Amino acid sequence: MRRPEQEARQDSRASSFSLPPTSPTHQRRWPHRAAIAGLLALPWCLCASALAAPAVQLGYGFDDSHHVQKAEIAMLWDSGFAWGNPQGWQVDLQWEVNVAHWRSTSDNNPNNLWEFGASPVVRVAWWRHTWVPFVELSVGPRLLTSTHTSDDHVISTAFQFSEYAGFGMTVGKNRNFTAGYRYQHLSNAGIKEPNPGTTFHVIYLRYHF
Repeated sequence: MRRPEQEARQDSRASSFSLPPTSPTHQRRWPHRAAIAGLLALPWCLCASALAAPAVQLGYGFDDSHHVQKAEIAMLWDSGFAWGNPQGWQVDLQWEVNVAHWRSTSDNNPNNLWEFGASPVVRVAWWRHTWVPFVELSVGPRLLTSTHTSDDHVISTAFQFSEYAGFGMTVGKNRNFTAGYRYQHLSNAGIKEPNPGTTFHVIYLRYHF
């Protein structure tokens, strides 16, 4: 026959296990909410950066190995993301959209085309003085209106990837003027052959409003 204290201890054990353990799904709910909140905030971040004062850029590039030249116009916006010292070394992120016209100088069935692109640009700059030296890196998609510039330069796909590294200098009392150089390579990343790639040496001038 059970003693009253044994029954009390058994009731206590039962009550201590009456609540089910927290499920893993419940534990993972908060990270999911954070991810959803981040996705919902992304359009707001893009709109906020688009409202920032833009910069207009004019550039000229050439690829002597494939007999191609291009003229381009681009617009850039500060994303609002920056790391480092605003009075010294700082890394920041910009958004860039561009349109370029390629002109073939080949003697073997030349063909001109257009290039459309958008990409993020990571810049490392030294903001100590009114003149600001910097280096920049970027990777982004490009869409071309044709798949060849001549019979000697067939690039197979209209969709291309652009990657470039460059350097430049921003000057002026309000740091409005920039001149720079970029080494830019475009290819389809092996999606389809032939994939000769196109490598441009690009010089540009930029004005920030």
